[in-house]
Amino acid sequence: MARQRARARGRFWGFLLLLAAIAGVYAESRHFMAAPAVTHSTLSARSKSGTGDPRRKVKVTRPLPTRYLIHVPALDQYPQLPNGCEVTSLTMLMAAVGHPMSKMTLAAEMPKDPTPLRLSTTTNADGQTVHHVAFWGNPNVGFVGSVYRAGYGYGIYHGPMVRFLNRLLPGRAEDLTGSAFSVVLRHVATGIPVEVWTTTTFHPTTDWVTWQSPEGPVRATPLEHAVLIVGYAPGVLYINNPLNGQAAEPVAEAPFLQSWRQLGKQAITVRAGSGGR
Repeated sequence: MARQRARARGRFWGFLLLLAAIAGVYAESRHFMAAPAVTHSTLSARSKSGTGDPRRKVKVTRPLPTRYLIHVPALDQYPQLPNGCEVTSLTMLMAAVGHPMSKMTLAAEMPKDPTPLRLSTTTNADGQTVHHVAFWGNPNVGFVGSVYRAGYGYGIYHGPMVRFLNRLLPGRAEDLTGSAFSVVLRHVATGIPVEVWTTTTFHPTTDWVTWQSPEGPVRATPLEHAVLIVGYAPGVLYINNPLNGQAAEPVAEAPFLQSWRQLGKQAITVRAGSGGR
């Protein structure tokens, strides 16, 4: 736990160092019996009621299991990828669906926004010079900054990541961004984990900055993080956390969902029943 706090602080203060240093202030298993995979089933109108057109299908949604856990080997983003939570989570997702790859290979190949960092300078009430990010890349385009250098990278969002995943597994990537969280859990209950965006504390944050990019303003938090949801139980989510390399780490569901919503309800995964798993 101390290791996780230190790393979360490292990412946070690394982000602070990026704003301030170049010299300014830049704030960066639980074992349940797995219930059977549940998706949807169809019944003909006649088989359900005894009448009607037998060709007409009625979609029936079965209840979500109350708890579920997928056993997925965990990976640590450190030491090679201090800013690589998103791509490390993607690496674990790939392994979970039977396509193991190196996190370093994926880090080298993932989309990147090459827009260079530009700082602005102000003077605070104490007469100190403070540097702020004025212009930088857009995580909706590709990874912003360096994935390899602590304190000098931000991250990448669902859009470019799901396109990258679709290059790796053609036709199988699925973007659940903007869906109700029950949709995410239902997908987990098919036996396939889901990568989601949250914060390093798994709680909502008030720490936000805004910079301009070639596409317009970017609102970002130095606590941005991505993890792999591998299970759930009442009031609890189980995640593979690349920040500390822990598998099936339990986190409280309610604050986690608040942070997930703050980060835009981002979620990507692999389609169920599309080959492989």
